[in-house]
Amino acid sequence: MRERWRFIAVLALTLAGAWALWAWMLALAIPAIDLAGEAGRISRLLALSFLLMTSAFALYEFKIRDQAPDRLAQVAPGAYFERDGLCFRPLIRVSHEEGGRQRAEISLYYQNRYAGECEAIIHLRPPERTVCSHRGGRDIHVALRVGGGAFGVVHQPVAVAPESQGQPVEFELAAAVRWIRGQGDQLRSRCGEPVGTFEVDWALAYRQSRHELCGEIELKQPARLSLTMPERVLDDIVKGEYKIEIFDGLDSARNA
Repeated sequence: MRERWRFIAVLALTLAGAWALWAWMLALAIPAIDLAGEAGRISRLLALSFLLMTSAFALYEFKIRDQAPDRLAQVAPGAYFERDGLCFRPLIRVSHEEGGRQRAEISLYYQNRYAGECEAIIHLRPPERTVCSHRGGRDIHVALRVGGGAFGVVHQPVAVAPESQGQPVEFELAAAVRWIRGQGDQLRSRCGEPVGTFEVDWALAYRQSRHELCGEIELKQPARLSLTMPERVLDDIVKGEYKIEIFDGLDSARNA
């Protein structure tokens, strides 16, 4: 769709340029091919107006209009968060395990605003004795590699304490982002609400140990988000492995 509009913009600009060239240069230089009197003046004014309009349209298509749709806003209405070009928004959902048991999951939707590839760590910290991702560890610590323009989701199974079920729980959010070879072109202009960060040893970024899960990481200026926990879900978990789904990459984002 985007390539079609760009083709139309180039075609219209070419036609407008040809018309303006004829009306303002060739016709004035060769009076024999100029329109007589008032008709010639009107033709030149229309040619100039058409050239200005098509130039503005081409400028919008190539320089101003976003190259990728805001898919994150479609699944997470309202505000979402951002760290250094990577936008994300946690939501809560319920999945079903064997035996009909219900498991709460934190679904972390994300979208890269740039064409470059990055590594990211997103950290969520609930209050103690409310939500946990591993037995003995309450924090949710997600490390992932995000392609240019990519849109996806990470599902993290969690246990919800009985007294927190059906109640709002306030999470602290922070993130760290490292660009592999630079950000590249900007694909979307809308920014998310900024979140704080934390110190990262990128050589060990993909591990999940006690340090990452037990509230030991110092979150600097974290954002806050309240999520209402579902009811009648499991309140215990041994180890919750998160699952990553990628819906869109750079090519599909640009062609949307």
